[in-house]
Amino acid sequence: MKRCFSILAMMVLLCFARGTNVSGNEDNINASDGIYGNWAIEMPSGATGWLTLKKVDGVPQGELWTVGGGKKLLDLAVVDGSGCSFKRMIRVGAPEYVGGPPTGERLKIHHEGKLLEDRLVIKYSLPGGAVNGYEGKRIERLPTRPNLDLLKFGKPVTLFNGTDLKGWKPVNSEQKNGWEAVDGELRNTTPKTDFSQYSRFGNLQTSTDFTDFNLKIDFKVPRGGNSGIYLRGLYEIQVVDRDSRMQGIQGVGSVFGRISASNNSGKAGGEWNTYDITLVDRHVTVVLNDEKVIDNQPIEGCTNGALQPFDDLPGPIYLQGDHTSVAYRNIVLTPIVSTHRDDSKIAVMETAFNKRADASSFEDARKAGYNAIQMHSGMPAGKRIKKIDPSFNLELATDEKVIERWKEESLKHQVKVISLCAGSLNKCEIWGADRELATKIAKQTIDACEELGVEVMLFPFFGPSKFQTGDETISGVADFMTELLPYAKSKKVVIGIEAPVTTKRVVELLSRLDFPEHLKIYYDTGNLYPLEDIYESMSLYGHQHFCQVHIKPCEAAVVGDGKIDLAKLAAALDEAQYDGWLVYEAGKGGKEPVRNRKKIQKIDSLRTQLKVTE
Repeated sequence: MKRCFSILAMMVLLCFARGTNVSGNEDNINASDGIYGNWAIEMPSGATGWLTLKKVDGVPQGELWTVGGGKKLLDLAVVDGSGCSFKRMIRVGAPEYVGGPPTGERLKIHHEGKLLEDRLVIKYSLPGGAVNGYEGKRIERLPTRPNLDLLKFGKPVTLFNGTDLKGWKPVNSEQKNGWEAVDGELRNTTPKTDFSQYSRFGNLQTSTDFTDFNLKIDFKVPRGGNSGIYLRGLYEIQVVDRDSRMQGIQGVGSVFGRISASNNSGKAGGEWNTYDITLVDRHVTVVLNDEKVIDNQPIEGCTNGALQPFDDLPGPIYLQGDHTSVAYRNIVLTPIVSTHRDDSKIAVMETAFNKRADASSFEDARKAGYNAIQMHSGMPAGKRIKKIDPSFNLELATDEKVIERWKEESLKHQVKVISLCAGSLNKCEIWGADRELATKIAKQTIDACEELGVEVMLFPFFGPSKFQTGDETISGVADFMTELLPYAKSKKVVIGIEAPVTTKRVVELLSRLDFPEHLKIYYDTGNLYPLEDIYESMSLYGHQHFCQVHIKPCEAAVVGDGKIDLAKLAAALDEAQYDGWLVYEAGKGGKEPVRNRKKIQKIDSLRTQLKVTE
């Protein structure tokens, strides 16, 4: 993969900008709905971009970004959900210099797109008959908004030593270099004074790539000056004179073209300004001159001038030099090494609050001190249900407002959904009369996982599908999973089997299926304590086969007060090198979730060496 592309070659910068230049109501499109979705583009020339295809009021819409803002695709048509055609205005003339933009008048060029498995292939013909093309890779959904109070930082790194350009390099070596170290300042000197996007003077980037971090940096532009600071080579934080014509979403303190600063806290041209910027999980917080102007907001897509289109890759800090003169100093980056201050992964299942698929569970979890939760995907209304009607559908699948409500509550209370439990499957005989119903419920839960950005679906086997003994039962489960697993794999969701059967029995099932990547064990300490040596099972199978673990009291209200030895449990997890979530699952509300959280938190670390302090 080409890691550094010349931004001067970027005549096509296709970026996803939800709602930009589109009227009407955007239809709910899943990431797997054929050609619809968001696509990262790498072109043969090294140019990059982002593309979005969606429906608005039932009508296909598409957008691309070129320098200056988002623009619709022209004459867009979608065929059978797997093909499309559109036109776009582009320049096709030779660049004035190596790495520069194409020249000439803009021409309306016809494009054809086709979905081939996980790739979007686009081709277009230029005047004279030459055929060009490029491919797109589907862009992952935005992660849940991070809790900044739980961040753990590494050692600060000074990016500019004040005396030379060590640790920095040109983005495009074919351009003129206006950068030098002078009197402790990193200065870019150019004769350019306008706001046009291209120049023979080049940009500068760090030699090292970064992922999530806090960046502190001072900048100074002349009156009317303009530059930019790119985070991970993707997102431009605007550097501009506060009194210039660049205001709003293009003004100082903004993520260029994406997020407006809440106020203009910049200083006049010729004065030093200070940025304090935190980027984590594609969310950004910007403090300008001690005023918070962007507060932990999601960045929907790359900004103009991005070096590469993939959100999941690290990238450099790079500074614009192809605009006007600018100076920087005091450049210090502090990497974020964990989004959980104590590195622990402790969650709660919402049934601990006597609730199922209830949006209010997020508030309950936060009040009990948890920052993560396992939600239930839903049950039919009523109590003591022995059999589910075949026509039953999960509310998550029939009412799109449910998922949106969960997302809102997750953000509001800063509680992340880490898995979904399809508890209604306990009422189904998956290899018998209820096979069709069970398949529907499982797929609807997997779809909800995808919508929420959740990687694990808990599949319980406590009812008629229990497979403790006999070849017929385990063969029935194997056949069912053979049909379901391709669907889970397509949605990047792991199915976690939780059953009151021995771990060896579940491993036997996994073996029959050749240990598929998207089928794991969801281990429950309370359920399995009477059946086997849970500490031995964890030590043997935890690292390779466990996706998540339920920490449940056994014959006690609180973990560690009954027969389960918390110290031995921690040691077994440590021996297995298990670094996943521990989910408190039992209880009837009240103080038990809080008391159990405190007990589980005696495990100091789940990623390095686990220990229990009494």
